[in-house]
Amino acid sequence: MELEKGLSPDITLVCKLSKEGIIRYINKAYTDITGYSEAEIIGKSHETLQDPKLPSIISQRIWETIRTSDHAYFASKNYTKNKEFFWTVADIHSRVRENKPTAIFIRRKFLPLEIRAELEQLFKILYEIENHGGGQKVAQKYLAGWFEDRGVTCLSEYIVKKFGGEKKLAEYMNAEIPLKELFQVDAREMGIDEILKTIKKKKKRRFGLW
Repeated sequence: MELEKGLSPDITLVCKLSKEGIIRYINKAYTDITGYSEAEIIGKSHETLQDPKLPSIISQRIWETIRTSDHAYFASKNYTKNKEFFWTVADIHSRVRENKPTAIFIRRKFLPLEIRAELEQLFKILYEIENHGGGQKVAQKYLAGWFEDRGVTCLSEYIVKKFGGEKKLAEYMNAEIPLKELFQVDAREMGIDEILKTIKKKKKRRFGLW
């Protein structure tokens, strides 16, 4: 049975990637949560933490978005060095020149269960279709129908919609949330609005790619 790594909404994992997706920088929270040291992770692929059962169509879609857009959101199941799993929502910024990213900056935060549950089911279905069903073409059709049913065209739009809009999602990604508030409940059971009520007001911080 898999073990879940505790990840509270006050923690932000930060990494910077080269245009090829190689990790060039990580913050302390990244090492604290994943169990990897800087020496072990710098120079490795961004896929080091990635769920090996992430559907290939999902991985392809997010990289297509990165290549053509300077900002996108993503959600994924990740694994620590000790093989504990944790789910995050990722805020991805990239510099794009001639349809190619020249640098990529990613912030990851805890993905609330109310969003995770539906995505977890989607990813399982797509993985089964790709590997034991009709293959990637059938998976593409299934995903297109899934998006259409929810009134979105991509995973990034879905995440923004589920968070209640771009403003609320940005507020969450920039949040400092007092731990004493979170210790009173299981954060996995908190809704978006409930989490945001605990936010400590602060000045906006700018994050750069360099």
